[in-house]
Amino acid sequence: MGTSNVSPHGLVALLSAALFLVRAVAMIMGPLLVALAAAFETSLAATGQLAAAIGISWGITAPLVGPVSDVYGRRRVGLTGLALMAAGTLGSALMWNYWGLLTCRLVTGVGAAMIPPNSMATIADHFPPARRGTPISILLCASFFGVAVGTPLIAVLAEVGGWRLPFYVVGGVLVAVWGLQWYWFPQRPQVAQAFSFVAHFKEVGRSTSLWFVLVANIFYQTAAMGIFVYLVAFLIRTYGMTQGGTAIPLAVVGVGAMLGSLLGGHIAGRPRRLTWSAAALLLGGASVCVALTLSLSPWMAILLCCVSALLLTIFEPVTWALTAELAGESRATANGLLATSNQLGIIGGASVGGLALAFGGFPFVGFFCLGAAAAASAIVTALKLRTVRASRAEPEVA
Repeated sequence: MGTSNVSPHGLVALLSAALFLVRAVAMIMGPLLVALAAAFETSLAATGQLAAAIGISWGITAPLVGPVSDVYGRRRVGLTGLALMAAGTLGSALMWNYWGLLTCRLVTGVGAAMIPPNSMATIADHFPPARRGTPISILLCASFFGVAVGTPLIAVLAEVGGWRLPFYVVGGVLVAVWGLQWYWFPQRPQVAQAFSFVAHFKEVGRSTSLWFVLVANIFYQTAAMGIFVYLVAFLIRTYGMTQGGTAIPLAVVGVGAMLGSLLGGHIAGRPRRLTWSAAALLLGGASVCVALTLSLSPWMAILLCCVSALLLTIFEPVTWALTAELAGESRATANGLLATSNQLGIIGGASVGGLALAFGGFPFVGFFCLGAAAAASAIVTALKLRTVRASRAEPEVA
């Protein structure tokens, strides 16, 4: 039974730890692609599908999380999500073939899908609207901390103990965080009824602008995953780096993502947020395209990937802010749809990126990321123009 007197700071810390692990679990395959391809005697392109697999179950589960959370409670959903993530991650360490690992990644995706929408809804439960911006920014920063610290650590662990060791370590940490949340995650009586499932989806579906945001987010996630999934393989195959040697470059790119999320949190409340987001998306796609297509020095390519991560992730806090504003009283349901769009982008970035790699090498991956980022920028620009035209009658998102 969770205690009911957890402090606001303690609650944010609990949720931040969970989001850190969600991002670490989602990105764990990137540093392990080369090792897994060798272990299972498959190509990099085929192993890249393991990174995409988590997005399939994640995308299917995410739309249901918001209504389930509203009906059955944030605590139950949060603890169930962490338990499934732990089971899938520890199970991955025990697998002996490609298909077993694929199954475990699907289980992990179901659990991971429950955490972000449920966590954002928990913040809304315990913080008034005027005070929600800071904890949401902290949660997103903690999530990208999973890239800046978690992903390099995974690369080091793989260098030290093989590809299974990172799964054991991350799985153990998940069990520990589950224990902390079981004790401290507050109970909150839920007043929603089961029949409200359909009503929530109907309310969300009526907002055309929200659908613009969701589709743009798919392309943004696609471009971002092209960097994070294939960066380690790019550094190893192009520059001859060792598995452990990629840890610092991963940390540099992760710090770029963290800074982008913080900057995006600042931009999210500004009148010209859509204009700035569109420009950042386009420049971010161009940066990674240059990094992967031109013959640059290793650290020039790494710095360009860092700049790309910074510019692209500016859009992520903006999406959460827009979703909250456009969804009315069905914020948790809209959060679930946003999480689904995240996973559709992850599938595109990992899976289609793998096909691009197979057909044209890393330069094709660079052009693929640029195309996805340009598509996201175009949709955001269209949303901006639509908003301007509608501003006199019914302004939605200035």
